[in-house]
Amino acid sequence: MNKKLYILFLLVIFFILLPCFYFISFSKYSFDYSFCASKIMIDKKPEIEVLSVSNTNTGYEKYANYTHKITLMVKITEKNITINHFDRDNIDILVGNTDTSPILDINLVSSNDDELIYRISISNLVSNGYLNVYFPEGIIQDISGQKNAVLNFSTHILIDNISPKASSQEISVENNQSKYVINCNEKIRPIANWDISDDICLSKVFPSPIYYPIFVTDYAGNKTEVFIDVKNATNIMLYYANYNQYRVSKFDSNGQVSGKQAIIDSTNYKSEMLVMYLDGAIDKNSLQARVFDYTYWGENTSAVCNYSEIDYQYGYSPSSSTWYDMQSKNVVRFLGKLSLQLGGQGHNTANNSCSNMFNPIPKEIADKNLYGLSGIALNLKTTNEYSIIYQIYVPNIGWLKAASDGEETTYAHDKPFSAIRINIVPKSEKQHILKYWNQFIGTNVVS
Repeated sequence: MNKKLYILFLLVIFFILLPCFYFISFSKYSFDYSFCASKIMIDKKPEIEVLSVSNTNTGYEKYANYTHKITLMVKITEKNITINHFDRDNIDILVGNTDTSPILDINLVSSNDDELIYRISISNLVSNGYLNVYFPEGIIQDISGQKNAVLNFSTHILIDNISPKASSQEISVENNQSKYVINCNEKIRPIANWDISDDICLSKVFPSPIYYPIFVTDYAGNKTEVFIDVKNATNIMLYYANYNQYRVSKFDSNGQVSGKQAIIDSTNYKSEMLVMYLDGAIDKNSLQARVFDYTYWGENTSAVCNYSEIDYQYGYSPSSSTWYDMQSKNVVRFLGKLSLQLGGQGHNTANNSCSNMFNPIPKEIADKNLYGLSGIALNLKTTNEYSIIYQIYVPNIGWLKAASDGEETTYAHDKPFSAIRINIVPKSEKQHILKYWNQFIGTNVVS
């Protein structure tokens, strides 16, 4: 081989193998070691985190007013806290964009080396808007001077202290029944036995006239009183007339005060006779009644009604456990209507005498008007859908607590009443009406 070509070949081979020789150690000994130049600890900033939000407004937790309590569970994550200003002076409660001053309680629930758990309770929120809790920067600081970041936490709870606006009206009469409607300007809670649409409109069908207040309540718990005033329904009617020495020319009905002139004039006239009847889509014989009749002649005596010539007697009529109804002997025709009569005209008529002895009432006693009907119980025997409620007025005492469905109402059996009001109402509305009538206990109010 040519000497020059041989040398060139050796040089090419050398340069090809040169990188491999670069990494080969030709020393007798080889050492493998490493070292730590410095140890660096990474310390995170303190963190504030809201774990949960609760609201005492059960069923409507996204709404609240000043009566409710909002509770937040808050976690602080940090091992080396040196400054802790997690307190009421450094946490802001905002409703809408307004900084407020509610009742604020902050309590430490648990703690360990890594975290703190706090309970924040907020109440008496009197503003309106969405509730935010603002945790400013720096209320928690660690050993290296790091501070928590700002946290503006939205609870998504609407604070609402404005009562709903409502209008009501009797809008239609079909089959002698009235549909009553309540319209509101915001979403309201359902009311038992009322229909609700779009969460803002309530409606109910009534069979007879009725007057009483009901409360509509918005989601936050604010209430507005609305009066139900049904006038045109005549599907079920109760008519009654109370004689207390004033001339009776008409029947009252469905909650009207019968005998109210005695209240207006502040007289001591007593109810001597009560007549009543049912009309409309109800069994006329379902009405039951009994009274306690307090007479001048005393026990075991009876007298004859000056109007109807029906007997009335001292004590319970017919008894403390039995009833009169439209099939009893006490049915009379009064103002052209077949009616059930309780008591009788003549209790306080001078020289009037009882049937089984000659014992005329002296004029000076008759003028005091001491006698008449002193207790009454009414009942409906053939319906589970309606209740009968009644309230009596006793001179110098005022209205007594309203009674219903067979309960006796009396102040004392020797204290006859002067006026009465009675109504047949849906059982669903009974408590509303009793509550309304009982607002007048002890007063002389007539309506």
